[in-house]
Amino acid sequence: MNSERTVSKEAVNPLPDFQFDASDPNGWYQYVADSLVLTGLATRTGETYAREVRILMRRFGKPPFLLTEGDVRTFMLERHEKLNGSSQRILYRGLRFLYNDLFKFDWELLKAARTKYETIEPAILSREEIKRLLESIQTPQIYAYLRTVYSCGLRLSEALNIKVGDIDRAGGVLHVRQGKGAKDRKVFLPSLTLDMLGRYWLRHRNPAWMFPALGRNGKGGPTADKPMSICTVQGGLRRYLKRAGVTKSRVSIHTLRHSYATHLLEAGVPLTVLQKQLGHENITTTLRYVHLSREAQVDSAQIVDRMMGRIQ
Repeated sequence: MNSERTVSKEAVNPLPDFQFDASDPNGWYQYVADSLVLTGLATRTGETYAREVRILMRRFGKPPFLLTEGDVRTFMLERHEKLNGSSQRILYRGLRFLYNDLFKFDWELLKAARTKYETIEPAILSREEIKRLLESIQTPQIYAYLRTVYSCGLRLSEALNIKVGDIDRAGGVLHVRQGKGAKDRKVFLPSLTLDMLGRYWLRHRNPAWMFPALGRNGKGGPTADKPMSICTVQGGLRRYLKRAGVTKSRVSIHTLRHSYATHLLEAGVPLTVLQKQLGHENITTTLRYVHLSREAQVDSAQIVDRMMGRIQ
């Protein structure tokens, strides 16, 4: 590893175009997030990577260009113990972009940082468990949100950021804007979900957002300028999973997307169609649901058994 970069209090910021207080964590967060967007990443993805830069600054209390390679190594080890594999990759990507790509520091630490890909299979809820979950929900906005996530196979942020204009009633499709990889796609919008969303919109009548932040008094829907928070929907899911008696571990909002994909596959939806619905760039990503589908495995076993039974 190269020796640590020597810095002083008089060190000059290597980014001459920044226009914020160099000691402001939020300023660096926004700068890195915007810079990542300029590389082609979706806005929400850039913000995810940039959060690690903000955490780094709060940890040391000074601009990132005044930190040494040893400081960053200490921070990475501290964060590594608290994060799982996917979150570790976000940590490394955010810091690598800041120091190697933006600052042009030749640090071997960030070039060498790697994490193992986890092979833990995602939790899948059965159709009966999904039914119990939805029937247990008593909060209209949580019900409308979770039902939309499941019935359209959406990611957490994709559903939160649905705008009223994204719903094509005549075509029966939902336009998903700026999904993973900054890509748009269209997904089937079931008629019952469409009707449900229409009824839910009449409750808040926000001209822009389908799932607006309602505020503390629950009456801020018409004037909200942002969607519900992630904490609101995650907390709602945990609460109603318990009420529905669903005890499987590692259940999250994304579990509803996994369950949607598995249930569609079991119902006979072609892999190529499922790939488009989920927004997978590579069909190999979609193929994992064949492994997760118990019914597909049983059907395949029965087909093989029938075919081999004809051979005498």
